[in-house]
Amino acid sequence: MSSPYSACASAIEASLRRTDVAITMGGEPTFVPLHPEGAEWATAALGPTKLDYARRFALRLIRDTFPGAVLLETTGKHYPGEPLPRWTLLLQRRADGKPVWKNAKRLRGDIKPGKHRLADARAVLQKLARTLGVGTRTIRPLANGGKSAGYVLPLDHVDETWITDNWRADFDGAVELFPGDGYAGLRLPLGQLAEGRLRRALTVELRDGAVSVFVPPLLTAPYLELLSHIEDAFAAVKLTGCTLTGYAPPSDPELPTIGFASDPGVLEINLAPCPDWTAYDTQLEALYTAATKVGLTARKFQFNGRETGTGGGAHVVFGGPDGLYSPFFAFPHFLPSVIRYFQHHPSLSFAFTGLYMGPSSQAPRIDESTYEALYELEIACAGAESLGHPPNLPQFDLLFRDLLMDRSGNTHRAEISVDKLYNPFAPNGRLGLVEFRAFESHPDASTLSLHGLLLRAVLARLVGDPFKASFVRWNGELHDRFLLPSFIWQDLQAICADLAAHDIPFDVEWLRPYWEWRFPALGAFKLTYEDDKKKSHDADVVFRQALEAWPLLGESPNAGTVSRTVDSSMDRIEVAVSDPELLERGILLANGYPCTFRTAGETTACGIRFRAFHLYPSLHPHVPVHAPVLLEWVDRATLTVVSAARWHVWNPTGTPYHTRPATPKEAQVRHASRWEDWPHTVGQSRWIPEISFPPEGQHTLDLRRYPAQARG
Repeated sequence: MSSPYSACASAIEASLRRTDVAITMGGEPTFVPLHPEGAEWATAALGPTKLDYARRFALRLIRDTFPGAVLLETTGKHYPGEPLPRWTLLLQRRADGKPVWKNAKRLRGDIKPGKHRLADARAVLQKLARTLGVGTRTIRPLANGGKSAGYVLPLDHVDETWITDNWRADFDGAVELFPGDGYAGLRLPLGQLAEGRLRRALTVELRDGAVSVFVPPLLTAPYLELLSHIEDAFAAVKLTGCTLTGYAPPSDPELPTIGFASDPGVLEINLAPCPDWTAYDTQLEALYTAATKVGLTARKFQFNGRETGTGGGAHVVFGGPDGLYSPFFAFPHFLPSVIRYFQHHPSLSFAFTGLYMGPSSQAPRIDESTYEALYELEIACAGAESLGHPPNLPQFDLLFRDLLMDRSGNTHRAEISVDKLYNPFAPNGRLGLVEFRAFESHPDASTLSLHGLLLRAVLARLVGDPFKASFVRWNGELHDRFLLPSFIWQDLQAICADLAAHDIPFDVEWLRPYWEWRFPALGAFKLTYEDDKKKSHDADVVFRQALEAWPLLGESPNAGTVSRTVDSSMDRIEVAVSDPELLERGILLANGYPCTFRTAGETTACGIRFRAFHLYPSLHPHVPVHAPVLLEWVDRATLTVVSAARWHVWNPTGTPYHTRPATPKEAQVRHASRWEDWPHTVGQSRWIPEISFPPEGQHTLDLRRYPAQARG
């Protein structure tokens, strides 16, 4: 591995070897088109182009990186109100490097209508039945609403032999499928079969003009054998552009799998588990390269020019080579240490997540969920550490499942999710996995990979040296302080210093480009002051985008049901001074109100919170819009304005943006234009009102709390 992070990665693996622990890692980066249009790239899970992108993306990855892999289309998540489960594509390959599938051209790589015929489907199944040694006598025609739809072959694999069954006595004529749009293999009327009949079957049908084979549930070895015979059948009939659908075998380390899932607003990729960070980094790089070639990206541009991630998660998942051999089971102190460490370091919760964060997001911190959570978690962590080894896994699950959740009780939506650790209520719940959800996709593969390296470094440090410090009662300081970029950076410095003390050399400066991207600079005042010895000093007052935790509003009627909306009308910026002595000579006013700077270590900064635009419904509808925010630096001696600017949340000309920025350069131009130097008030006198800061807002001036003043 040739990388600036090589020494760190090696130190992490050395630390894990000393504790004799194997930790796998994976993730869920998300992608969108270069110019996302329509509901499927905003809020909807399904749409007209998403499956096309997924197929082209997966086939490109097979051709470029994983030759010999296969693509299986199967069902994914199914939520209330959705008529069908969402689709998921599975790119499967063998761990030993042997090919699963020889010719990728035989797999469908888009959504264009095919030119296959029903006779092609029959020929494929007949060839396959003969090859499997079950003969063609038990092949039955399928009907959909009385019309020919394809063919079915009862099929299973028992004692290393393929077996079939004759359904002729159970169906008079063709087998009529249940009504619907799903795969034929999922609409078979199996309930009409007599007792003792084989209830597993392979179907071949035409879907959008392409031959589609539905694979029944099988274990890995017969599944791979069957795929080989299916490809031979396609070759014998001279078909390309076919679809494989059906059931994947149970999770198997010998069959690494990458998933392509339809998720609201994005295409979600589920990485194959990696034994170390090097493999994780390599897989991410291959993924991003293939995505670029098919017109996908991991960035979005807001209309006002701000560059963000996709809006989808990039959750990082850790576990063991096998579910029951998870390090979270092997070391009873491990999960409690992780929970305590994250609670002590809010930067791990806020630095890498998306724009929608906080108590109502999909990754709330434990101390953002319910008031009593920390108190109860202290008892749970102590209980886990006393279970011994091996722990009682059902009891271990119960210790955390009802605490690591969001306010609604959703056990999946939590910053540290144990929904796939040993959850008996989920089909994939006993995988020994812990998911860290406060991570968003980033436009650059190496940056996203670096986030995974940091997280793996933290886990290696914790498994080797349990973290037992008591929880911090942050109270209002959690958001007031740690939504500001400078204090997030300060906390990241503390984490990296702790890692260094445990012989893991993670340089905090590696994160600097990401921090600059996550918290872009808005503008600055370049000031000069004289000290007591009449010596002149230059100092900067730098303004940056900060974070805001948007609140979730109450239920309201929506098309015969109820829904809840988010008040996203609030925004926050940070102001940091390069030289604290500057504050002895000047005061910063925001819309006429003074900011109070706080110092911690080498950081001196404050926040300004304001209403960015009108939104209905929203909290506090009586509060006016504060934008553009007038920012003035006032000399303490003369009480006159010496420097001023206005910060616009939208186009400063007052005209609407009709389209999103098409390029990064256009986005940068829009973003830069929102900082407007404002010489019109320079030289004016200012009266400095006296205001009080509430206990929850010692670091941040919240303009909603004060009446609007006339602005120059």
